Amino acid sequence: MKKLVLLSSLIFLFGSQQLFAVEDCPVGLVTGKTLDEEFGEGTSDKTTCLSKREDIKIVMQLNKSCRDSYATHPVGVNGKPTGDVSRVVNNIANCTRPYALGNLVNMINDYKITNGIGDPEDIDIKVVVHSGGGYLLLKDEGYDGGGNYVTGRNKFQGNVESLMDMGVKFYFCQNTTRGFINNGTLPAGDATAELIDGVEYVTAGVTAIADLQEQGYKYVQP
Repeated sequence: MKKLVLLSSLIFLFGSQQLFAVEDCPVGLVTGKTLDEEFGEGTSDKTTCLSKREDIKIVMQLNKSCRDSYATHPVGVNGKPTGDVSRVVNNIANCTRPYALGNLVNMINDYKITNGIGDPEDIDIKVVVHSGGGYLLLKDEGYDGGGNYVTGRNKFQGNVESLMDMGVKFYFCQNTTRGFINNGTLPAGDATAELIDGVEYVTAGVTAIADLQEQGYKYVQP
């Protein structure tokens, strides 16, 4: 009876907002199997789900393009950029695991499926992209700094667009944009046209991350 009164009081306080107890774990199944079926008997009892399931505000830093160690932006023996755009294209083409994009998908699935957060307004994920991560925000086909039409420079464009469709917002550092113009990756005066549609800018990636934290966003580094 006391539990019923408490539940009624919570509904009165929060209106129609969906209420969860931490014990509701998991709410949904990512793979269609129970945790015990997927990982072994006793797994459910050892699993902790999220206690905060509303007003989620995350800022993630994305500062490289690939999880594969060999597929980074081109550098010379002294660790400085070579400016060889063709090496960028080849490295991205050889990359099999884009940096952080898989983490973002897992994060969204955990919030929406495992923890049952159904209202898109309760999940706000912003990704600040700078340095080598900028290659993931280029259109796969377009013009480089020399006016050459290039293809295959970002085979993960579809992954980024899919995350955008899920509500993730991507912000590109303008300092990195200037660097891409200087090394010939992007054309001067028309760099914005070479970015995936929907990508927005911040004036500087690192200061934007600090600013978003001041606004209440929790920082995540994959």
